[in-house]
Amino acid sequence: MKRRKFILAAAVTAVTIPVAKYLYDSSHTQDPLVMPDVLARFCDENAIREIGITYRNQVPQENKKEKLIEILLTDKAENKVKINDRLKITKLLDKKIQEEFAGYKTIVISGWVITATEARQCALFSLT
Repeated sequence: MKRRKFILAAAVTAVTIPVAKYLYDSSHTQDPLVMPDVLARFCDENAIREIGITYRNQVPQENKKEKLIEILLTDKAENKVKINDRLKITKLLDKKIQEEFAGYKTIVISGWVITATEARQCALFSLT
């Protein structure tokens, strides 16, 4: 193989593999409704499940899967995001979490300082 072809093949491979991995990973990631993105970077599924169980015990009125989904998919203006629109769900939950942190509306569960939205995501995860 000539040097030019080798370099071209190596360059194409170097670009193609990371792009393909990114596209595969982003299409097969956890459901944003049940997995708090930032929290999942710091703790494993068992810790997330423990947080969810603790939250459900502390807030028994939100101990049902349907109730948690309804709360998580509803914005301040009472508009509901469709459950199959992952991008809108991600944006809505990110916005809720940012607003709750900015407003100092946090809770401490199992030693983690999190928002109610993150706790609800953990609770929903613990029910799945």
